[in-house]
Amino acid sequence: MTASGGAVLLRPYGKALRLARLTARHKGRHLFVPLDHSLTTGSIAGGRPYAGLVQDLIVAGADAIIVHKGRIRSIEPGAFVGAGLVVHLSAGTMHYADPNSKVLVGSVEEAARWGADGVSVHVNVGSATEPAQLRDLGLVAGECDRLGMPLMAMMYARGESLAATASQPRTLAHLACIAADLGADVVKLPYPGSRAAMREVVEMSPLPVYVAGGDPLGGLERTVELARDILGAGAAGLSFGRCIFDAHDPMAVTSAVAAVAAGVSQDALA
Repeated sequence: MTASGGAVLLRPYGKALRLARLTARHKGRHLFVPLDHSLTTGSIAGGRPYAGLVQDLIVAGADAIIVHKGRIRSIEPGAFVGAGLVVHLSAGTMHYADPNSKVLVGSVEEAARWGADGVSVHVNVGSATEPAQLRDLGLVAGECDRLGMPLMAMMYARGESLAATASQPRTLAHLACIAADLGADVVKLPYPGSRAAMREVVEMSPLPVYVAGGDPLGGLERTVELARDILGAGAAGLSFGRCIFDAHDPMAVTSAVAAVAAGVSQDALA
C-alpha cells in the first residue's frame, strides 16, 4: 500500500496476513455477509439453522461471514477453510429505549482465540451515545494493532441532527474519516442512492469502502443491479446482510452477487 508522495505504509505482518485471508477468494472486490442481526432483531433467514446457513453462504461464494462470538461454537471449523471469519464486537437490541445505542460485548483477544481473521465495530454517529461508541472504536483499534487484527468500522449517521443528511456523500465521507482517524482498516457505509454519489464517497474516503445492502430489494435482479452500481463506483466490496438472508433464495442471491464481485472488471462495470 503506497501513500501519496511515494511513502510505503506497512501493516504489521499478522494484520496483513489476516487481511489477505479475508480477501483471498476473489481477487479485486469482495462480498462479506453480516449475520450479526440476530442479536438485534431475533431469528433471521426464516429461522433456518444458523450453522447450515453459514456453510451454504460460503459455498455460494461469500468471501467472509460476520458473526457474534457465541455463534462460532455452533459452526464446523472446516466451513471457514474457504472464507474469512469476522467477529462483531458491538451489540444492542431493538427493545432498548435507544435503538441506536451500541456497547462492546467482546474483545479482540477473544476473537483471536476463536481464530478470527478480523473484527468489526458499529458506530452510530449523532446518536445519544456517540461519545462512548467513538471511544470503543478507538480502544478496539489499539488492540487490533497490538494483536495484528484487521478492523472494519461499520459507520452510520443516526439521530435527529443528521436525519436530513444521513445519506449525502459529504456525510458518508465524514464517517469514513472518523473510521480512519480512529484506526480502522476498512469502513462499511450505507449506499448513498446512486452510482454517481457512491463514486463521490469512494473518492473522498481515506479507507477502502464496503457498502451495506440494506433491506431486501424486491428480487434478485435488483440486488445484482445494486451490487454492480456499488462496485462500478469503485467500492472495495459489499457487506450485504438482510438483502441476502431475508431473500426468498439466499444462496441464489449470494451466488449472483459474488459473481459480480469476482468476475466483472472495474472498467466493464464503469
